[in-house]
Amino acid sequence: MHRVSKLSFPIRTALILLVPLAIVLLAACTPDNNQSTFGTAGPIAKDQADLFKFIFWIAAIVFVLVESAVIYIAIRFRRRSDNDKLPHQTHGNNRLEIAWTILPVLILAVIAIPTLTDIWAQQNTVPEDLGEVLNVEAVGHQWWFEFRYPNHEVITSNELHIPINRPVAFKLESQDVIHSFWVPKIAGKVDMVPLNDNFMWMISDEVGEYYGQCAEFCGIAHAHMRFRVIVHEEADFQAWINGMHTAADAPIAGSPEASGKNLFAANCSSCHTNDSTTPGSYAREINSQQARWNGWVSDIENSGIVSAPNLTHFGTHNTIGAGLKDLTQESLEGWITDPSSVKIGTRMQKHAAVYDTADGKANLTPAEVSDIATYLLSLKPGTAPTGAVIDTVGADGAEIFATNCTSCHSTGEDTIVGPGLAGIGERAALRVDGMSAEDYLEQSLIAPAAYVVDGFPAVMPEWSYLGDKSIDALVDYLKTLN
Repeated sequence: MHRVSKLSFPIRTALILLVPLAIVLLAACTPDNNQSTFGTAGPIAKDQADLFKFIFWIAAIVFVLVESAVIYIAIRFRRRSDNDKLPHQTHGNNRLEIAWTILPVLILAVIAIPTLTDIWAQQNTVPEDLGEVLNVEAVGHQWWFEFRYPNHEVITSNELHIPINRPVAFKLESQDVIHSFWVPKIAGKVDMVPLNDNFMWMISDEVGEYYGQCAEFCGIAHAHMRFRVIVHEEADFQAWINGMHTAADAPIAGSPEASGKNLFAANCSSCHTNDSTTPGSYAREINSQQARWNGWVSDIENSGIVSAPNLTHFGTHNTIGAGLKDLTQESLEGWITDPSSVKIGTRMQKHAAVYDTADGKANLTPAEVSDIATYLLSLKPGTAPTGAVIDTVGADGAEIFATNCTSCHSTGEDTIVGPGLAGIGERAALRVDGMSAEDYLEQSLIAPAAYVVDGFPAVMPEWSYLGDKSIDALVDYLKTLN
């Protein structure tokens, strides 16, 4: 018989390779890792980490006892020679069987009680003694996160801002498939289920920036569906809220920002919005985004109405591509040019008309890409007083149209998302019996859902927030289109 005294070369090689691999994998468990559950930044996460350690040590004790028993039995009752007789065979031991049935039940009960208590505490209502609650609606999309602050009329995407030592109550929604909301250092994960709202709350006791992640496989870009949580001091959080209600300064005529604004309106604004600062725009954005999504679901081939992140004050963001990269001019230009090079599976590249090219890259020159990036990076709270609104009064109708309408409508006969507007002044007078062209155009801007043209999706937002004078100017301009 041949005995092998040494490990064969393949086995030795495998072990040598496994050691550094194990080190790399275990490094993710260090408290300083961005998505580690051990370096906690809030009481809920700390309770869950303590629960994990409690269960771990119970499991470790059980493992040691069982393995010790196995090793003892293997050695004590091993066959020492061919002459060994079989030991006495025992069939059934009521006491032993009762013991090893009851003991695991008791162990499971000890584990289950604190586990269920922690789960119930997180998904139940926020304790009253924790003070004022911040309400946030978190919406999962393929593959990005949307955050709505209904009490503050703020919408943002992929970056969640919360104050320190203040409870945050979440309503969790999904607009497509099952996602899961998880911020490892602050709170546990809860699923986001289509047509079924879930709830959770969390609180952070450390200022800083933390990582969040979708924890439920949701498609090709699941691993890249991330977000960041920025925990502020209370005063800094209020400053952020106020900033989100302060309009960005208008670009200087002839500047790269001005060029980028026009390019954004023409190529991006049918899916994206960058205006949640004006009165009523919060509700308008929620409704228009939902309408765009509903339209996309019902007509996959219509690429102009897919839901997309709100870009209000995008220049204040730290990241791009759902938290994948730091936001810089270079990274943003790369994203605009070829989104899939940053994040595989992005819907922007699949559905936006500007990417309908042979190589899938944006049908824009490098200079145009640069101007759009420069414009987006300029979207920050402006110098106007807090809560100020961009004053469009006095702007001529052509300018208002170029800023707000060109992403969906042409001034000729070409169809973009909505119908071409050539001759709209004459056609408007014939649309509704007894309604003048002026009245029809005005009502189509204020309540567009009531005047949807056959064959087109009902995705046009309400423009009443522009004000009467601006709407009048826009109507006068539309009547001049031949």
